[in-house]
Amino acid sequence: MIRVIFFGMTGQFSIAPLEKLLTNGIDVGAVVVPAISSQAGAGPCRIEPVSSGGSDVPIVNPHLEENILHLAWKHDIPVWEVASLSNSATLDMLAGLQPDLITVACFPYIFPLKVLQLPRYGCVNLHPSLLPAYRGPEPLFWIARNDEAETGVTLHFLGESLDTGDIIAQTRFERPDGISGAELEQRCAKAGAELLLTAVRQLEKGPLSRRPQPERGASYFPLPSGPDFLIPTDWPARRAFNFLRGAEGWPLVIGFGDTRYRIRVAISYAAEQTLEQPYIVLGNELWLQFQPGVLRVRVWGG
Repeated sequence: MIRVIFFGMTGQFSIAPLEKLLTNGIDVGAVVVPAISSQAGAGPCRIEPVSSGGSDVPIVNPHLEENILHLAWKHDIPVWEVASLSNSATLDMLAGLQPDLITVACFPYIFPLKVLQLPRYGCVNLHPSLLPAYRGPEPLFWIARNDEAETGVTLHFLGESLDTGDIIAQTRFERPDGISGAELEQRCAKAGAELLLTAVRQLEKGPLSRRPQPERGASYFPLPSGPDFLIPTDWPARRAFNFLRGAEGWPLVIGFGDTRYRIRVAISYAAEQTLEQPYIVLGNELWLQFQPGVLRVRVWGG
């Protein structure tokens, strides 16, 4: 049986892949998360579930929305938090787990060569884009900003360069109008979970198929910053609506001269509508003229 070590985070993207492995009887030897507590030092720290009657201050509230820590504890799987993957104590801990395969579904640290070489079958990662397009730490933000009509998820081998390793498998699907970032993340996570389980099952029979990422169509996007959160009013209203829906949770703004409005939620758009002025304020709602169309949003502080 393939022994897997699962690297992830407490967000939604990591849940479906881990759950898929666990419910299908895959041997998950440990779950590893980035440092999330004040107790984490340079080396690894094991996170234990804390009962409601305990006297210690809980590291993770067991009553919060379920995440991969809760999934691991339900299956008596140890959870480790790490602040560095290059620390010798971390490397010793990972080596002691004797992984055949390391699987990754949302992890913020670059894997050093010593970790990449540790499992006999390598390290594989789920990335929520159709690689080689949208390499980088926040592909779903940029997919929303560019209003891609189609996207997907990729299972690939990790290499020393970010998101450039050989592709194992991909799932492609349409990105419909108005889909939220959370909905698209869930779709990527569920499709990725199927790819991951299929790959682990294949490894039990023989080597995984793999193909180098093509140079054509490759793109890298960094973490978004200031100007990336501004919605240009020369966009079509449809594109602005889809971006606002797809990037909910980011500090998105629309500006007119020195006036800035922080967007809370996109309500609707009318592709053919026209206003007699650039925008209209109605309480905490804005009606905005785009090119073409009118966008209706709710703003913060109104």
